[in-house]
This record gives sequence, structure tokens and C-alpha cells, in this order.
Amino acid sequence: MGHMKKYRCPVCAVTDNVVGFGRRKKVLRYFCKACHKHFSVDPCFLDTKTILSDHLDGLSFRDLSRRYHLSPMKAWRICEEELKKLPNNNQFTFNYCSLFSNTFVFDGKYFNLAGKDHDWVFLWGIDYFRHDIPVFLVAPSESYQSWSKLFFYLRVINHYPELIVCDDNTNLKMAARKSFPAVKIQTCFNHFKENIRRDLKVRSDEAYKPFMRRIEAVLHDKQSDEAMNRLLFSLYEDYQKDPVAVSILTNIERYRSELTGYRRIPGSPVTNNIMEGLNSHLESRLAGLCSFQSLSYARLWFNGYVLKRRFTSFTDCRGKFRSLNGKRGVDLTKKPGVDLPSLFLIVINRF
Repeated sequence: MGHMKKYRCPVCAVTDNVVGFGRRKKVLRYFCKACHKHFSVDPCFLDTKTILSDHLDGLSFRDLSRRYHLSPMKAWRICEEELKKLPNNNQFTFNYCSLFSNTFVFDGKYFNLAGKDHDWVFLWGIDYFRHDIPVFLVAPSESYQSWSKLFFYLRVINHYPELIVCDDNTNLKMAARKSFPAVKIQTCFNHFKENIRRDLKVRSDEAYKPFMRRIEAVLHDKQSDEAMNRLLFSLYEDYQKDPVAVSILTNIERYRSELTGYRRIPGSPVTNNIMEGLNSHLESRLAGLCSFQSLSYARLWFNGYVLKRRFTSFTDCRGKFRSLNGKRGVDLTKKPGVDLPSLFLIVINRF
């Protein structure tokens, strides 16, 4: 004859005085005769790693509760416990990864934090050629101090990029030059042109549209100094009596070194489109979560999100990155002879 499994009372921590008290659907109810308290036990197995994976894919606790027949609070407890088991991403990089390329793309993504009067920002960067994400930071703003702290993490893992691609963020650029004195900065062509469009109001005013089209030709793709000088001088000859156009051309010349930072680094980008794609993907995940209830949980979630990306194989890389399909970012940067731990279930990449 079988015996009923004994459960420990969560209040007084005894088992001898615990007796069965019925059930509610699949949940078993118990009563402790010592402290006169009731408690419930769910004997059904829950795949907590799958629950966490769905949460990192953007399912809220309410959605998880409907999918797995849990209470939202239990879904939160499961996700929090699983997230706490994961290593810190920046420390993980220090322990296991070192083979990063010379080109990085950086950007920030703002997110909502309940109880705060302003959005916080998730600062991160990707190895352009190997698509790995070594470090990140959750910060109150994109200040010089915040970017300096992120770049400090790169210095801790002993990596000094030769080229950093970013939008026209002064704080980021100043922090990068302070942390890596020899680094080159490449300002994203798309962001630079968008700033000019906004200054000229070309979407609502026809006056400078022909001028803007010629600016776009200058900043369309990589070209030599000779070709760029020829196009800019032609613009100056045609618009030298227009103070607005001259100020735009002067600004381009002032940014010349940042608009040609890609030179002598084969295959380097002139836009931060790769980060725009990552931010768009992250935005779709954050939309389902609406907001984070605490800063500590936000840090846990972003840490899990980054680690999951690093441990998921690429399936949709195109062009010069087609060779990355079937590989994981963390595999491309791990130290020689190091065995990586298994942090997530093996899944098909949905990124």
C-alpha cells in the first residue's frame, strides 16, 4: 500500500502534523494541526526555463498565467527565481569571452519604469562583425557618466575598439574618446542627414529639397576625399550666397573626421542600422511588458534578455553576414579552450 507524500508546513516547518484538506482543480490543499494554518501545493511539473523564455520574448505575467494556468504572482516568482540563477552578463563576458573584433556599434533604448517621473535607458553595444553583446548598462539617462561606466566595462574585459559607430550623441563620443584615446568615431550617416532635414524643414517646405538631395548624394556611401571635396565644392559654388546652406556645408566640414571614421577599417559600417534593428526587436518585447515595477527587476530582465540573445543561433543573417547563420554570438567570441555553460534551452532563433 502506498503512502501519501509528506509536505512541510511553510509556517511552522513541521511535517508530522500536516493532513490532507482536499483539492482545488490540480492544486492540493493541506492543513497543519500544529499551527492551524492552511497551505496549497501544486504537484504538477512546470518547465520554468520555458516560462522564462516566453517572458523574455515579451509575454507579461498575465499572459504567462493564462498560458500555463498559473496565478500572475506565481509566474512572477518563477521568472524572478530563474533570472536570479543567470550569471551577470558583464561578468560572464569577463570569464568566458575575449575574441571581439575592432568595430562596435552603440546606442541606447529608453524604457518605462513604474513610479519614476522619467524613462530609464538601456545602454548597449554590439560587436559589428561577430554580433555578440559583451556589456550593457541600465542607467537613468544617456549622460557622460553613464556612457563612461559602460566603456569602463569594456576596459575591464581588456578590449579597446578601433572604431565606434553611433548617432550624433555628444556624451557618448566624449566618453568614448576619454576611455579609448586612439578610437575613431563614425557618426551614422542616416542620423546626420536626418538632423539636416529637420533643420531645413524639408518635409514641410519645398525650398531646400534640391539642396537636400545633393547633400544625400554626398553622404550616400563611402567615397574618397577627392570625390567628397568635388561634390561639396560644387554645392558651395551654387549656394554660397545662401547663409543657411553655407552653415550646413560648414557643419559637414566640421564633422568631416567623424563622417570618414570608417577609412582604413575594411568592411566597417557608416550607419548604426544594426543597432536600430536590435532596438526595434527590443521594443517589440517591451511593448508586451508595458513597464517594469522595480529597477532591480528591470536589470534582471535585461540581463536575461542579453544572455538569451547571445546563446541563440542566428538564422536570418544576410549579405556579408550570411556565414553567421547557425552560429551563436557567444561562440564567435569565447576564449580558446573554454567550455561555455548551458544557460538556456536550445531554441531556434526568432531574432
